[in-house]
Amino acid sequence: MNVLSWTTGGLLLVAMACSGNKAASAAEGENASDSAASSAALAAAVKSDTLVFETVEYNDSTPYKVKVVDFSSDEEPAPYTIETVADKFEYKTLHAVGGPAAAVEFVNNWLTLDAAGMKTSELKTVGDVSKAYADLVADANVVDVYSVLEQRGTSEADDNEDMPEMPFASANEFSASITVMWQQKGVLTLWDSGYDYSAGAAHGMPWGAAKTFDLKNLRILQFDDIFVASAKKALLKMVVAELKKEYADAWDMANSSETIDFPGSEPSLVGEGVRFDYGAYEIGAYALGMPSVVLPYEKVKQYLTPEVKELLGMK
Repeated sequence: MNVLSWTTGGLLLVAMACSGNKAASAAEGENASDSAASSAALAAAVKSDTLVFETVEYNDSTPYKVKVVDFSSDEEPAPYTIETVADKFEYKTLHAVGGPAAAVEFVNNWLTLDAAGMKTSELKTVGDVSKAYADLVADANVVDVYSVLEQRGTSEADDNEDMPEMPFASANEFSASITVMWQQKGVLTLWDSGYDYSAGAAHGMPWGAAKTFDLKNLRILQFDDIFVASAKKALLKMVVAELKKEYADAWDMANSSETIDFPGSEPSLVGEGVRFDYGAYEIGAYALGMPSVVLPYEKVKQYLTPEVKELLGMK
């Protein structure tokens, strides 16, 4: 695997050449064959309307001091010890390096916005993404995921006497990852997931949602782009049936079907069919996790819009 890594302050970036979601690998000393393979992958991507990605990883741990207070003590004020914990931040994302130029720019602009922590759920068209990206560049002086992450790595701990009080030493943790879930000619689905834990909380909060890009028409697909308007009732019945079947051991949903709606996140296109992802607590207890179901294309074909059928090559 051809790996490029460098360190600047607390910044660690690792870029790996990938084709779709499978990393290319090469033994040490085989640079020539690796370069040839990369060139072939880029050429194939342009021809097949798919994208080739680098994976960019960022890891940072910033120490800070806390007061670990003995709240069981009767002393006033309660005694404490000073301990050092850390703000932990991990981010794994993508950067398109090959494929049709317009699609590369569209997806890379969206990835940059996401890495910067911008709200991307309302962005749908290439125009929406381009405008938001231009605003980000103007406001924050960043141009891609590399500069966004480098900027995020320059923050330092506020080392002063105003230290937070905790019953035990606990770190703030944040991790996020964007990977390729599925890709075929003209269609790209990314999986955006992560975990956020605030110091002292009972537990962290995971999240996960897929995003499907129509690379042919340069848009991000939403429910009404994938399904015809009259399909919602039938589709919801199918989704609930799959949830009952797949998660019966974790949660008896027999008496809950009337309260279940579609997920807050948009459905996505994957190899097997249309996928629906629920977030933590969205339809059940934390222990249920983040349920997801896939409705096979043959079962929902009659409900798909003509544009999506054409995109998927269905007759």
